[in-house]
Amino acid sequence: MGEVNVKGRRTNQILPEFPSTTATIDAKEIEDTVNAIDTPDVLKYLPDIMVRKRDSADFNGAPIGSRIWGISYSAKSIVNIDGMPISNQLFNDNTYGSPRWWMTNPEEIKNVEVMYGPYSAAYSGNSEGAVVNIATVMPTKFTAVVNQTGSLQQFKLFGTDSNYANSSTSAILGDKQGDFAWRLSLNHEDAHSQPRGYARSTTAPNVGGTPTGYQYQANTGGTVGTYLGATNLVHGISDNANLKMSYDLNPDIRATLTSGVWTGQTDAGVQAFSGATAASPANFNSITTASAFTQYQQNYMNGVSLKTIGDQDFTWEANVSNFYTDKNAQRWSNSLNADGSMQPNGAGQLADYRGTGWTNADLRGNYKIGGDQGSHKLSFGAHYDYNRLNYQQSSFTANQGWQTASSGTPYSISKGVTQTQALWVQDLWKLHEDLRMTMGLRYENWSSFNGQVANTNSSNALIVSNFNKIAYNGKVSPKVSLAWDGPGDVLIIGSLAKATRFPTVSELYSSDKCSTTVGGCQTSGQSAIYYTPDPSTKKPEDVTSAELSFERSGAAGNARFTLFTEQVKNALLKQLVALNSAYPTNYYNVWSNVEKVTASGVELAGQANNVIVRGLDVGGNITRVVSRIAEDSGLGTSGQSLVGNTIPYTPPLRFTALATYRPDQQLAYTVAGRFQKAGQPSIDNNQVNPNTYGGFSTFFVLDAKVRYQIDKSWLASAGIDNILNREYWMFHPFPQRTFIATLKYSHN
Repeated sequence: MGEVNVKGRRTNQILPEFPSTTATIDAKEIEDTVNAIDTPDVLKYLPDIMVRKRDSADFNGAPIGSRIWGISYSAKSIVNIDGMPISNQLFNDNTYGSPRWWMTNPEEIKNVEVMYGPYSAAYSGNSEGAVVNIATVMPTKFTAVVNQTGSLQQFKLFGTDSNYANSSTSAILGDKQGDFAWRLSLNHEDAHSQPRGYARSTTAPNVGGTPTGYQYQANTGGTVGTYLGATNLVHGISDNANLKMSYDLNPDIRATLTSGVWTGQTDAGVQAFSGATAASPANFNSITTASAFTQYQQNYMNGVSLKTIGDQDFTWEANVSNFYTDKNAQRWSNSLNADGSMQPNGAGQLADYRGTGWTNADLRGNYKIGGDQGSHKLSFGAHYDYNRLNYQQSSFTANQGWQTASSGTPYSISKGVTQTQALWVQDLWKLHEDLRMTMGLRYENWSSFNGQVANTNSSNALIVSNFNKIAYNGKVSPKVSLAWDGPGDVLIIGSLAKATRFPTVSELYSSDKCSTTVGGCQTSGQSAIYYTPDPSTKKPEDVTSAELSFERSGAAGNARFTLFTEQVKNALLKQLVALNSAYPTNYYNVWSNVEKVTASGVELAGQANNVIVRGLDVGGNITRVVSRIAEDSGLGTSGQSLVGNTIPYTPPLRFTALATYRPDQQLAYTVAGRFQKAGQPSIDNNQVNPNTYGGFSTFFVLDAKVRYQIDKSWLASAGIDNILNREYWMFHPFPQRTFIATLKYSHN
């Protein structure tokens, strides 16, 4: 027999094939190469994908960064599990906008497939960064898996020198009897984080080294002072249970129910450094109150699908899912004790997201015109999503009990809804045995309503603003890709796509205080007054993306060379704009449209099998990106034009390298490296000192793992992340050298 190449590992047989550049990783590769404590770790070495996971207690803060769009643009990516969206499209940030990763554990994953850019009509404009499709495994017989993973981080920085441990215990039970299959997944995690921040004095130390001796200088080069102590030392305990059941109604149709619940209890504290801070801690404690908090969360996610199974000319799927925030209350006291602990009695505050959530519904179909030998494979679908934000901050007096009180005096409110209706069609047309064209079209209607923003003014009166419905209808996004199987097993793919990314609720309904950096605020007390821009002035992003890719694959490995470019008109970025017509020189740092940004780059990725010796596989990727703000009427914090600056958070250079040696079926040794050159963390492009708290630094991290298959049932692995103990920052300090060990038992 001649050599047969099978390309791609599709995560969902109903969704159309990705027409452009993709990358994949499967369960075997994950098990051999990745120190995976939880699901975000699985994506660690995929080309041009970065999940900003600060630590194992980072339950909410693990957004995705992609080729062009960095980790502060969570709304520019889509993540699905078995066709069900777990993406959070309420925010576009690195604080609240992370996917709900807890809907699956690493042990459940069959494979992960990534598409870079908005080249498929089956996905909204949020795919301008990337689409990540995760497929899980349903049991075909009785299955039981128990996995215990532990990690220990050695962290030393400024006045902190401690070890931080994490324990993750998971179990999977499942079976298939006749037409019925089920899988129950349980996970318990107990994690301690390194400090996520530091309290800073912005005054220069006096002669003699007051107060602690740990010098602070902002990443912009100014504001010399000292670090007073560590903040946001987080202890997080989480539990989740996910149940998936499927039933074959007949040989052609399967019904599936997915249900998950996740709870998280977080306690965060502060640590004063030695010296004058410890002797006189009043200043330290007064500026770290919000860094010592408790938070309790409880979230539910449910999905129902009905789809055809088997190889048929016509296949379809109906999928409805809902995510609901039942509890999300973060509480803190207005003052701390001398040792930095929270006061049990006294005034305090509450930030509450209860009632926030989203619903997605999709009807998808595929029709192979003329069967397997036909020239057309037609895919089509209808989509609906509903996203609701319900956020309120309240204050409590001393006699109300900030730790348990459910209602206080509101001082900040942000509410609103967005919804989208879409129709799409895509045709895979086989023009010739070696030539295929994929053409797609997406039609969308979008609206936002029930918008409300409220903040207190300088007299502590709550000023409420309600907003009328906003709508953008009839947005059309065409797509086209052409693939040619050229000579020498070379596959050439050219893709061009338009996309529309609509604003998130948080981009629409946000406010800010007057900036004192551009001309100052004009009246006394003006800097304490919030203003909210009119949401109707915020336009959707108009995205044009293109890429040209050359791929070659065979038994010896694979290689890919890709050129890509993107232009976004009306890009939503945070910048200074004038909002109040009564004070035309007062500026506010809010989400607003930048007329045009551009980015272009080149990527090289590949893998060589059996290098030098049989069983040694070497691979990786390298990507160079050049970005630019091409047109903009907004201002920087010094009143300067922003035209010519790079897009914030875009890494100009990154690479991964991976070497895995498998001498036999039992053992696998892996060494992996991750490098990222720091982009500019603000639209000002004024970072000159990246290697500090608040800065974004260039980093190279080296990891290693050994996997040993003890017997058919038992597997053990041990690894080290950040072997070289590199100190690096993405605003927060990131983990230093961490030891990871796993023991897994499987019965199937």
